[in-house]
Amino acid sequence: MNTARPNAIVTGAASGLGRALAVRLAAEGWRIAVADINTAGSKETLELIETAGGIGRIEHLDVTRLEDWESLRERLSADWSHLDLLVNNAGVGCSGDMGAFPLEDWHWLLNINLYGGIYGCHVLVDWLKRNPSGSHIINTASFAAIAPSPSMAAYNVAKAGIVALSETLYGELSPYGVGVTVICPMFFRTNIHKAGRFHNKTTKQFIEESTRKSVLTAEDVADAAILAMRRKQLYVIPGRQARWYWWRRRLMPTTFLKGISRDVARRLRDDELRTKDENLMNV
Repeated sequence: MNTARPNAIVTGAASGLGRALAVRLAAEGWRIAVADINTAGSKETLELIETAGGIGRIEHLDVTRLEDWESLRERLSADWSHLDLLVNNAGVGCSGDMGAFPLEDWHWLLNINLYGGIYGCHVLVDWLKRNPSGSHIINTASFAAIAPSPSMAAYNVAKAGIVALSETLYGELSPYGVGVTVICPMFFRTNIHKAGRFHNKTTKQFIEESTRKSVLTAEDVADAAILAMRRKQLYVIPGRQARWYWWRRRLMPTTFLKGISRDVARRLRDDELRTKDENLMNV
């Protein structure tokens, strides 16, 4: 990196993984643009950045608006001589069966979870290429891109797109000294389910319960991502269980997906039985 303080843009930095990544970088003395639409949360992140030893600035950014990205680049390039890291992390959750999940929600989710990353790379890639000391992109995907769960098609599609984008850029940008890392975590303790649109009650409950019970924290995932950046590593699959599933998915894809289908069918049966019990109790 440059001898000057390194510079990073982190989207979705007002909370969750984005905040953890920003604070982790701050502890190493980075200068960070906290890019989010949540001003109150961004202010909290800024305080944590400064406490950790970094320098931060709040940048209001709607990742679905190309003009917002272009304005962000204009403002930052006027103050920063170089860009060392772009973190495309902003994202939301969802659930809903195909045909029942509204198309307007498909557009909403894809605009945030997929086009947000596309826009960021599109607008900032030339700036990243010009860094003589090398630079990096970290994209937040999900294990859902590797093991797509039923009733989450929109989310799965968006995250699979982020993986494909990252894999493409990994080869495309390597000659320019730009590294690429894609994070594919399973459930970890974060608040992504609070900003989602859920049309399948069973899946929503499963997501909330799995998130609450996970031993992984946002800080764990952030540490793994920064380590991967240092190693110029493309894939980050945090957690031993997730890595085991990842190998099973690669070696036995159809068998693996059939197992997911059986698990979902079991959850649906349990939910139906629970609903019947609740109805009997209310009679």
